[in-house]
Amino acid sequence: MNDFTHIDKPDRVSKDLWFLLQYAVMGDFERLSNIVNRINKDGKTLVAVYPGVPELMKGVDVSEMEFIGSIIDGSLYLK
Repeated sequence: MNDFTHIDKPDRVSKDLWFLLQYAVMGDFERLSNIVNRINKDGKTLVAVYPGVPELMKGVDVSEMEFIGSIIDGSLYLK
């Protein structure tokens, strides 16, 4: 995986979600940069979805979210 340390983590993104985002974009610097800009400018948020864990899926509707990429045991979305 590429080193994205020169891109600042948005304040509203937890450290865990930041690492998941880097994993989900699979080294695509431009895509990561674009998503960070949308989080900062448009107030978007990241949502980790784990379909195999029913407790975490209550009230989660991914139909209104943008798929970012696969993560271990789930998917990452932009809401």
